[in-house]
Amino acid sequence: MNARAGSKTSAMVQQRKKDSKAKRQAVLATIDAMQRTNTPITVADVARRAGVSPWLVRQPPLLEHVRKAQSGHALCGSTAERTPNPTTGSLLVERDLLRKENQRLRHELQRHQRRVSELLGDQIEGTDALSQSIRVQELIDQNTVLSRQASDASQELRQLKQKVEGLSADLEAAHKVNRSLMTELNRPERATLAFPR
Repeated sequence: MNARAGSKTSAMVQQRKKDSKAKRQAVLATIDAMQRTNTPITVADVARRAGVSPWLVRQPPLLEHVRKAQSGHALCGSTAERTPNPTTGSLLVERDLLRKENQRLRHELQRHQRRVSELLGDQIEGTDALSQSIRVQELIDQNTVLSRQASDASQELRQLKQKVEGLSADLEAAHKVNRSLMTELNRPERATLAFPR
């Protein structure tokens, strides 16, 4: 059970690493493409074109690539035409994108925390569906055995009661015979006949 949960966790970690690497490569490719076309480079534009979160673009070393591309872009051609000039509008858009991304990341974090909690609970308590079905089957089997034993014990008890009733009747009959014999032996005329003077 623990090995299977461990392999699931390992597979999840490997998939996350793979996804992260693909997203970083997409960001670098987007920066290169924007440089080749002399497109003004901002974090929000790079994130939007690469289809990733602005938060990821702000992480090292990707942010350094963005800054280098911005400074390289500023050196090419006239400053007025090509220097990235973040306006208030683009900053507001970037802020909104950041808020949405933060909200999405919070939800994703909560989802992962719940999943990790479930996995740990399964490892500790064996509460996954397979363990529960095995446990239920064990209880059913134990219940069947106990029911059979109870039925056998009830039948044996009935037989013992019948035996006791039969023995009680025999004992009562023996007592009756014994009393009548004692009565017969203790009669005075019987005693006189038996022992004449």
